[in-house]
Amino acid sequence: MRWAQIEIEATGDDQERFGALLTEIGGCQGWMGTELNVSGFLPVDDRLEETLLTLREAAERELTIRFVAEEDWADSWKQYFKPQKIGQNFVVRPSWEEYEASEGDRVILIDPGMAFGTGLHATTRLCLRALETLVQPGDSIADVGTGSGILAIGAILLGAKEVISTDNDPLAVKIAIENAELNNLAQKISVEVSEVPPTGLFEIVVANILPDVILGMADELVNAVKPGGYLIVSGIIDRRAEDVRQGLLTRGLTDLVTTAEAEWVAIVAQKPV
Repeated sequence: MRWAQIEIEATGDDQERFGALLTEIGGCQGWMGTELNVSGFLPVDDRLEETLLTLREAAERELTIRFVAEEDWADSWKQYFKPQKIGQNFVVRPSWEEYEASEGDRVILIDPGMAFGTGLHATTRLCLRALETLVQPGDSIADVGTGSGILAIGAILLGAKEVISTDNDPLAVKIAIENAELNNLAQKISVEVSEVPPTGLFEIVVANILPDVILGMADELVNAVKPGGYLIVSGIIDRRAEDVRQGLLTRGLTDLVTTAEAEWVAIVAQKPV
């Protein structure tokens, strides 16, 4: 497979903004920066041209494109992707990096891939921290828009009995299944192609997607939460947080708690008993 490295000229504080465009609009796994630009990788497939046009329109500047072979793409990522501590006890590491776990560490093995969710993005970290405070042993969890499956893996490591994950991208589903196997958790995590939450009721439903998608399926998300359970939503830029809060309030959820990292927000809400 060939990959496209997309570069956008950006310096200083602008790098966070353009890096977010690469991940949230372009769908890059993450982004990296030099003194003069930010860049990310996308696979060369039939979606690339439309994605590049959308990115150029959002960035309002020209993009630089370089095509690389898969082995070069992997090597480029390896220098930026190191074990990282998230929350109280999570450690996310790639398979090629050695890490000596301390007592209490919950280590998640995730390699860079086409699916969103390596822990590099603030929204992933916000969701992992929220799960860390809420998951109880034996809980059933729904992970909507699972991406790499990192949140499902984290939930199981926290003691959840099972996670049923969905994603509308078949490739993301394939990668999530592979990551569950990589972490020896395939027997507790099921993944299916779907644009909506899985059937059933869950103690926790987590959806790290986008504000308009959250609001568009808000009824389905809320209906999937058991009475007394929790809904965690993220993928929300701060200027859209109030829209999502109001959407959840109008559907009867309470105790809305908002956490933020940089310009990204996660909202935790409870369904009344």
